[in-house]
Amino acid sequence: MFEAAAFWLQCLSITTNNDQAGITMNRRSFLHTTGIGSTAIALATVARAEAGEANSKSVPDGRTAFEFLGRSDQDGAQVTHYGYLTHIFGLADEQLFADLKVRTEATARFTFLAVTNLDSRHQHENIITTSAPGELTLFLKQNPGADFSDPASFARGKAIAAYSVRFHNVLNVQAPDQGIAEGSVELTQLSANAFALGDRRLRLGQPGLRARLAANGSGTRTQVDPVRAFFLVGGHVVVIDS
Repeated sequence: MFEAAAFWLQCLSITTNNDQAGITMNRRSFLHTTGIGSTAIALATVARAEAGEANSKSVPDGRTAFEFLGRSDQDGAQVTHYGYLTHIFGLADEQLFADLKVRTEATARFTFLAVTNLDSRHQHENIITTSAPGELTLFLKQNPGADFSDPASFARGKAIAAYSVRFHNVLNVQAPDQGIAEGSVELTQLSANAFALGDRRLRLGQPGLRARLAANGSGTRTQVDPVRAFFLVGGHVVVIDS
């Protein structure tokens, strides 16, 4: 049986200018948007939306903020998580990829990379649980080109948001070196940097925003000592009350 690594990530809500409906997620801002160069207007709109004015509405608790596909590589106690976003609340899915006919990591505009270190491991028969704190960063790629054979490629581009994270993973070992992984992650946003997407200027979330990630997938151990393994996962993130 092998060590398990949890999977990851974070979220936001959407507010817009007077030409669009303002949306807040759990009374917090997920995606702020205005015309390019209108950051002050964006901040003012956020303040009005959070104050509960008529041009905003609440997203129901549990609404998906974003979805992702990714991989985690374990080397001893360190686990590197990387992948790309397949859906973001408030954005059309086609905005997330450079090629609408090929929606893979190679064409994804929004990617992530996180590094965590295991700080606990518990086992009962074929069930293994682990936890691992660390930090996760979201990136925007104006020139997509990530490749799962090159984890560092997911960290190229503009860093648009960062989170402190605590991963918790449950590994159900099904056969030697093979298991089913289910992960949950607590996220607290550390930073949010404005970026341009088309003719809009956006910002994902805000410092202090809290979110929870859920993911499922498979795990394969490739080396016993020190433990080396990889996990292929998909999942989603929701905002929770602060």
